[in-house]
This record gives sequence, structure tokens and C-alpha cells, in this order.
Amino acid sequence: MTSYSISAALRSSVTGPARDLIRQFFATGLTKVLKNRENVLLWSYSQFELSPFLIYQGYVQGKYPLPSTRHKNQVNWYDPEVRGIIPVDHYKIRNDLLRRLKKEKRSSDEERIQIKVNANFRDTILSCTKPRGVKNNTWISNEYVEAGIVLHDMGIAHSVEAYQNGILVGGLVGLSINGFFATLSLFHTVDNASKIAFCYLLQKLKDDGFKLHHCGDVDSWFTQYGMIPIAREPYRKELMLAVTQPVRFTSSVPALVF
Repeated sequence: MTSYSISAALRSSVTGPARDLIRQFFATGLTKVLKNRENVLLWSYSQFELSPFLIYQGYVQGKYPLPSTRHKNQVNWYDPEVRGIIPVDHYKIRNDLLRRLKKEKRSSDEERIQIKVNANFRDTILSCTKPRGVKNNTWISNEYVEAGIVLHDMGIAHSVEAYQNGILVGGLVGLSINGFFATLSLFHTVDNASKIAFCYLLQKLKDDGFKLHHCGDVDSWFTQYGMIPIAREPYRKELMLAVTQPVRFTSSVPALVF
């Protein structure tokens, strides 16, 4: 007898009241162990295989995944009390980065950073998987990459890419659902290349009419762009409004005005 038929037999042998009792037992136990029902829901998400639909569904509900760097094939889902967003109409660019952007205009063709949108999503997200930092690790798993590529093919995931002399040297990937955009990851092999790409993204979100830009943790380096903290309930309201707005992430490269 296969494991499926055994499982089916067990299910058929348990009466309705017994099933309800078992569910209640485990629900109560998980709630006590994980502190509250919100954490139980996040834990239940982590038990599913990471898929394009699950990622899409999670973001619509205000959750976001981070594959574990310690446990292979494990995905942790988060719905924090406070997270960070960058107001689409009121982002900031630091003075040192503004100077770099102005310098770019005077650079030679070989040195100048050229920005493209959705020209090479696959290589951009693969570049985001390369180990970095003192711990020499990355949180982006193969499953996450595969799901991201499918979402890109569907017009949901996007990339803003930085090239120098025809070579991909930086960029970012993100997710758009109507008027909502979430920045997922960035990479660079040339100093400031990802930050320049991010500046173009910020202008692009404003030009395209996006309503909400999610960035994750409130203590990340995104604070230099004017990221502000927002509590869970206000964020959910902003999210509901954003995902119901008919906004499209276009393929145009915005013009930065200094």
C-alpha cells in the first residue's frame, strides 16, 4: 500500500468530530509554542514549497519570504509589527550619490553606467544569489530564483539593471502587483552600481504612479533613501489600496532630474 493510500485510509477512518478535536489540539499547541495565531499562520506558510503563486499570495496578504541561510530548503515568512517603506513621492538621494550621478553624465562611454529595465532579469536575479558580506552567504535559494523567473515571464517580477561598457555590473529585482512594488534584492560588482539602479527605480515608481513601495526591515540601508517605519495595520490598509489600483510597471527608463 502506498503512503498516499495509507494516508487516505487514515483520513477516512477518522470521524468528523474526531478530526475537529485533533485540529483543535494541534492548533492550541502551536499557538502556545509560537506565541500567537499570526505566528501559526506564518509557520504554516513555511511548510509549503516556495512557488510563484505562494510568493504572490504572500505579498498580497502583507507577508514576505526569506529563505533560511542555515537550513536548506526552509523558507521563513515574516509579517512584522513594523516594517519599512519608502514613500513613492518623497524619496531622498544622499548628496554623495547625487554627486556620483552628476559625474556619470560627464563620464566617457566606457565608464558611464547605463540603465536598462527588464532587459536581462535572469542574469540579474542570478547575480543577486552570489555570496556577499563577511559571512559570505546569500538568502536567495534556487527555488526562489526559479519562482522569480516564472513571475517575470508573467509580467509580475521586474529588474532594473546597470551596465558598464556592455557588462552587467549591478541592479535589482522586485515584484509589482498593480500599485504595489516590493524591492527584493540588489547586487553590484562596481561601486554604487546598484544604488544608481535603485535611484532610477525610485523615479520610475513615481513616474508610473505606484502607491506603495515595500523594502523590508526598518534598520536596513534603505534609510538613506527616506525609508520610514510603518506599523502592521496601517501597512495593510495601504497595501489593500495599492493592489487595487490599476498601475503598470512599464519598460521605460526614467530621466533623473538633479
